[in-house]
Amino acid sequence: MPNVLLYRKSSHSAEVCLPQLGSHHPADACRFRTSNLICTSILPGPKEQSPDQVQRFIRPIVSDLLRLWKEGVVIPTPSHPEGRRVRVILLALVCDKPAAHKVGGFGSHSHRFFCHCCWCKSEDMATPTGYRTRTDAEQRQLGEQYRKLGSKGERDAFVKEHATRYTQLSRLPYFDLVRQVVIDPMHNLALGMSGLSCSLHGNSYRSQVS
Repeated sequence: MPNVLLYRKSSHSAEVCLPQLGSHHPADACRFRTSNLICTSILPGPKEQSPDQVQRFIRPIVSDLLRLWKEGVVIPTPSHPEGRRVRVILLALVCDKPAAHKVGGFGSHSHRFFCHCCWCKSEDMATPTGYRTRTDAEQRQLGEQYRKLGSKGERDAFVKEHATRYTQLSRLPYFDLVRQVVIDPMHNLALGMSGLSCSLHGNSYRSQVS
């Protein structure tokens, strides 16, 4: 789910969001061909959408995923002209970090609970014991509490405390809201997010050993 900057001027910027569904083709060379990718929606500008606005855009996509999982779709093939029933599931949500937090129902990546996998606070990043894991059940419970709040002030206060929002993905009973949200390799590895974490851990472990 990449964010693409269309153009920028001194007082105006526009951004589009392109969620893509890729088939799980066994051959890597075929998996990301344009013929195997589906552009499901484009989020309009001129400003980047808020987390709650993003959820409104993905609601019909999740509704389609629910039908594809429960009912499936009959597709004729050369060997089965009468059709074969195919069911579809969402294996993973793969985004950069800001998009993963918006779509996955997490607080901002600049929140003191900055990680979508654990409850580590920014001041505890160098502490090996400070990484209590988030769970799917916990995220679903907190997300449902957020959904029932009646005002923007209540929702903002809830996110400030719990770093969690409601996500439409919680409608998918098979989807793990923690383990199936993935930061893409370019941002996680090439841009050094994992390197920063390993460096902090390494310094902490080295100080304990020495």
